[in-house]
Amino acid sequence: MRAGEHRHEWVRVGPPGSDRFQCACEPSSLFHDFISTTAADARQIAGPDFYTGCRTRRDRNTLELWLASAPAEVLTELEELHPGIYEIHNDAPTSEAGLFELMESLRAELSTLAAEGTRVVRVGPTHDGYLHVGVMGDVPTAQARLDALFGSDVAHVEYGEPIRHLPFPSGRAS
Repeated sequence: MRAGEHRHEWVRVGPPGSDRFQCACEPSSLFHDFISTTAADARQIAGPDFYTGCRTRRDRNTLELWLASAPAEVLTELEELHPGIYEIHNDAPTSEAGLFELMESLRAELSTLAAEGTRVVRVGPTHDGYLHVGVMGDVPTAQARLDALFGSDVAHVEYGEPIRHLPFPSGRAS
């Protein structure tokens, strides 16, 4: 991948409740500081009902932002605050807060799924509003089961091996 095609994955850094984001590949760049601020602004303006996630598009010096059916007022406020910076997708199936709720629901189903032959080994939200689930077992069966639990096209299932150093997420990060 060429340097201009690199896609940063931002993570929240700092003390609990911090609105600061960082990409490990460029923790001190001016671009990072600006995009970190615009990402925090997007999260605050959209709020938990609509904010889903974001990623930088360094090749275009923009922040690609996913929202879950945000009203026009939110979109206007974002564009007025940082004109031309956001590439907004307002079609995410679920907000970030909704994804964390689904993760907790999935946690309650783990023993049932295991008894049915599906061992969940990884789960987490994606920046574009989906629940990413890694399973050991039959992927199509697991996908059908999660579609029945959450509705179709919410969880994306793939085969995965256990990750020993990362536990199953237990709720919303602070």
